[in-house]
Amino acid sequence: MSGAAGIRLPWVTSEAVGIYPSERGLLLARLCSTEERGGAWTLAESRVSEGPCPALTDAAALSLSVREEILRAGWGKLPLSLALPSSEAHTEERTLPVQLTGTELREALLWSLRAETDEAGTPLSDEMRLCCMELPDTAPPCYWTARMEERRIQGYFSAFAAAGLDLRRLTVCPPTNDVLAAQIEGVCAPRMPWETMEEDMLAPAVYAGLLVRRGMPEHLYWSAPPRLIGALRPQMSVLIAVLAAALFLVQVTADLAACVTARTACAHAEEELALRQSERLRMEEFFALHSAVMEREQLLAEFTAASLPARALLVHLGAVTVEGVQLTGIYAEEHGVRIEGNAADYAVLAAWMGTMEEDAFFPADIMLEQAVQEQSADAPEHIHFVLHSSW
Repeated sequence: MSGAAGIRLPWVTSEAVGIYPSERGLLLARLCSTEERGGAWTLAESRVSEGPCPALTDAAALSLSVREEILRAGWGKLPLSLALPSSEAHTEERTLPVQLTGTELREALLWSLRAETDEAGTPLSDEMRLCCMELPDTAPPCYWTARMEERRIQGYFSAFAAAGLDLRRLTVCPPTNDVLAAQIEGVCAPRMPWETMEEDMLAPAVYAGLLVRRGMPEHLYWSAPPRLIGALRPQMSVLIAVLAAALFLVQVTADLAACVTARTACAHAEEELALRQSERLRMEEFFALHSAVMEREQLLAEFTAASLPARALLVHLGAVTVEGVQLTGIYAEEHGVRIEGNAADYAVLAAWMGTMEEDAFFPADIMLEQAVQEQSADAPEHIHFVLHSSW
């Protein structure tokens, strides 16, 4: 069988290599999902190194030895999972009153272990980490545990990363394979005629490889720290091409949509200009020559018909008008007054409001109810405002 790995989507794990350092040497098992078996994982190829394993306490030497075998097999781009012999960790069996899984199981076992060591006067290190499995047919629930310090665990991940290998999982091989016995049996069968390695000897490597699959119980292993860039590096060229194509399509779609919108708006504007050209010219002349006079005449007529205090208000407002402010409406009701108008900009409006607030004519503060920037074809850009006060 070929051991080469093709292009894979970075978020889908369909192949993995399980590694187990045995007395015969490094055992490697390449697992992959096949369409012929409905996507189920199967053992594609197994290998054993020719030389002995280096000391497992030397993570750097172990990673280099694994790298040599991985490159020889052509599996350099596949995710790896390493299972250490139980002799490399402190193992024991512990019971709990209830059955737990996942993070809760680890926390409960660590709490139980810390309570026991604290009582014995030998406190447990804060860097201690556990992987564990439930022993079958035990009541109350009994768990096999293997503990190792955090810095040694991270030392394996760092050494493999330095060697250019993608180590995803690290575990300690349990005394029995009952926890994944059915999966291991399904992966190893059927065996190829030329594969003579015994299934029991290969089981630890297969067990390690299975832990890479999604949905495996997290209390069985320790995970590699997040390395997004490193994980995506083998697929970076594919990702760049896909992202570039997607951005190009988005940009082209946006340009086409903007072009269609601009053409539609242009056609509509041309139609409006053709229909409104004569009216626009007449309105420009009207506003240029008569707008100010007509507005003042209208205000004067409205306040002439009102009470004497309203006329006094009109006269007073005429005296405090600021250049750039044009009043369009004044409405007086009892002791309140509402003033509408247009200002050239916000600075002019603020100056005029300051002048009115300093004036003792208005006993209360001038309140700004509305200030909206407006612009039309027949008038320059201005600020339409509404003020309210008492007088």
